Amino acid sequence: MAIEPRNPYGAVQIGDGGTPRVITVLAYENISGGYWVNGSGTEGLLSSGADSYAASDIRGTTVSTWVGSMVIGLALQNIGSNTYGPCAQRGLYIMPGISGIEVGSFFAGGKFAAGSAGTTVPIGSSILMESGLVFGNDWSVGRFITAGGPGSYSIVSLNI
Repeated sequence: MAIEPRNPYGAVQIGDGGTPRVITVLAYENISGGYWVNGSGTEGLLSSGADSYAASDIRGTTVSTWVGSMVIGLALQNIGSNTYGPCAQRGLYIMPGISGIEVGSFFAGGKFAAGSAGTTVPIGSSILMESGLVFGNDWSVGRFITAGGPGSYSIVSLNI
């Protein structure tokens, strides 16, 4: 049986570690629940005061193919284009690992990067090298809590 590139139930949270953190994004496009969300780099220019912030300043797009992208959260539910929706930055989630023979095993306690769609990729796997990522940067967005492998599910601790 093939594993989907996201949990079919969306972002399945099993705990928040006592410190839940959820931000609200305004979606540029439809974002599926359980998918990684990238932030906009062109909008939301702020001044030094909190009064310059508006809810529409944090814009989000879905991560569909770029492995190792620098994400701002995990969509907690389906978010329609040009609507607001929640994205998690902390907590424990059940997430699929990216498929492929070049990924290798996922070890409990190991760091992971965002994969395509809503998948996880262990830091140090060759698929990250193939994506052109430089390992001097910290692309990790959390740690595996349970072990796993390509195409399987793991409990992960999200820490963005």
